[in-house]
Amino acid sequence: MKTKLLFISIVLTSAISLSQVSANQVNDFEDGTTQDWIIGNPSTAVSPPANVATDGPDGIDDNYLTYTSTPPEMGGAGSKMVIFNASSQWSSNFISEGIIAIKFDVRVLTNDLNIRVAFQGPNGKRICTTNAVNVAAGSGWQPVIIPISASNFTAVGGSGAVSINDALAAVNTMRILSSNNPTWAGADIVVATINLDNITASTTLSTQEFKTHNEFEISPNPATSKLNINLSQTLDKATVTVYDVLGKKVYSKLLSNFSSTIDVSNWNSGVYLVRISTNKQTLTKRFVKQ
Repeated sequence: MKTKLLFISIVLTSAISLSQVSANQVNDFEDGTTQDWIIGNPSTAVSPPANVATDGPDGIDDNYLTYTSTPPEMGGAGSKMVIFNASSQWSSNFISEGIIAIKFDVRVLTNDLNIRVAFQGPNGKRICTTNAVNVAAGSGWQPVIIPISASNFTAVGGSGAVSINDALAAVNTMRILSSNNPTWAGADIVVATINLDNITASTTLSTQEFKTHNEFEISPNPATSKLNINLSQTLDKATVTVYDVLGKKVYSKLLSNFSSTIDVSNWNSGVYLVRISTNKQTLTKRFVKQ
């Protein structure tokens, strides 16, 4: 009985550890979903958060997330420039994971935005980054780095007994918003469209990570018989795994060379996800088999 209980405890502990935020995790939206990024009342939005299948930072076939706020006179949650994620993937202890920045690619349309990150922790403790990153409308895709050490935040609500460090150690909700001042609920009421991709829980403040989604190439795309995969030399000991649109694994192999070829001639026509994984990162691209 003790052995069985120990086994169950280990399984539960593993499940919990896998479900919380982890260093260098990325939302790249290549799975065709919003990956749990939402707004408070989607029905009031002209265009609630949605996945777009092409024209991300990598161009054709690079998915990204888009959200368009409503005109101010319509009111409601949809008029504010704020999206949030309360799922387990962006919860738990950012400090123990060594996460010191949130990085993402952003494109802004219609009106300039002042981008901030906000977190909610224990007892409703709410914190927001003190300094905003201004992104001009029409400037194309831009890399954004927002430091999230305790000194980078201003407390904006909740229990005064809970410190900013306490909040970072037990996050339950993360927000990306635009505001002239640090806030939780007072995001800009503005007509604007924000496009986001490669939202990363980063352990560094460098810009190098923004190149990671370019670190492998597939060609030709579309293809009929052979798919070539070329890796940068930073992707050592990588595994390639290919999934169909239903999430079924159709191919997996440890790559011993930086260039390799997969025979896809017998695959069904359609869309596939090509995923390159190392012990440090996971990158995904969309592939079309004709």
